Amino acid sequence: MISFLRQLRSGFAERGVGTFPISIALVGMRDLKDYIISAKDGKPLNPGSPFNIKEDSAVISNFSQKDVVRLFAQRTEETGQQIESAALDYVWEQSKGQPWIVNSLFKRATLQILQRDDFQTITLDHIKTVREQMILARETHLDSLVYRLQDPQVKYMMEKLLTGEPDTNLVNNEGFRVCLDLGLVAIENQTPQVANPIYREVLAREISYGTQFAMPTSDQFRWQKPDGTLDMDMLLKEFQKFWRRHSEVWESKSDYTEAFPHLLVMAFLQRITNGEGQIDREYAAGRGRMDLFVDFKGTQHIIEIKLIHDYETLDEVKNEGIEQIISYRDKFNKNIPCYLLIFDRRSEGKKLQWDQRITWNVEGDVTVVGC
Repeated sequence: MISFLRQLRSGFAERGVGTFPISIALVGMRDLKDYIISAKDGKPLNPGSPFNIKEDSAVISNFSQKDVVRLFAQRTEETGQQIESAALDYVWEQSKGQPWIVNSLFKRATLQILQRDDFQTITLDHIKTVREQMILARETHLDSLVYRLQDPQVKYMMEKLLTGEPDTNLVNNEGFRVCLDLGLVAIENQTPQVANPIYREVLAREISYGTQFAMPTSDQFRWQKPDGTLDMDMLLKEFQKFWRRHSEVWESKSDYTEAFPHLLVMAFLQRITNGEGQIDREYAAGRGRMDLFVDFKGTQHIIEIKLIHDYETLDEVKNEGIEQIISYRDKFNKNIPCYLLIFDRRSEGKKLQWDQRITWNVEGDVTVVGC
């Protein structure tokens, strides 16, 4: 990279003369300065850098919601095929306008779910089906996101987002700038968070993937009612047993120690639902929690995960958690069962003993599960 840029710099004064180009556009996933710094092993730029011939940087933005509507309107104009407004809204909600995701959802729905010459209306169910297919297929774009998780700076950012713990140095961290440049992270309502729900799903699944498949199969746990629906009370009591027996050994092998409780809960749920249900995750820096919306064969539950640290008391965390989970539930305008999982992450000497830590209490509309 440095050698190439030096060649450009050496010919810069004679641009347009003979065969030397007048202008050149360099297109990549990050700004040119980041590539140069990387090529210099992280050393800062110096006055002799070829970087000083760069005229400007431009960023290609995501689609707006109107862009998403207009994109499918071109399909309708060409073929007559329609799409439900709810399906369009879902594409926007899940992608936040990320161009590759938008195009992939539309392409899968029109060319794979339906036959190429089948122009029936695209429904919300069609889009939900192809969303899951796209995630499981690990297409090149999503696979590249997974590859980025090997970067220690990206790992640091993901852990902070998963736990939601406040970090005053987060936005000053180089990993934050890397994630912004890559489109992994966006700032919404002044809060850093994973850029869209599909990225949240892919990243969370990948981080907990190894843990999930190291677990026993779902038939070794009690988690279903006689009619086949999800018994969340029984499932979370099974998780408490699993946490008590295995958490310390498994955590010692984890790359994400701070977010380990969140990852183990997600892996446990994913192992149980096993493609028959859907888990929507909400996590962002500074929220102090992770929210999980579990939909299994028509039954819905909300799980919130919170951690107790040395500077907090159980009552403080519990009261704050109950208030937060009720507020989250009110977004759905439904009387959905709520579970608050509290993990004692205090240092030795302050942490409760296991018999005191594993608790089960119903407080109003919320079941508080101690772990």
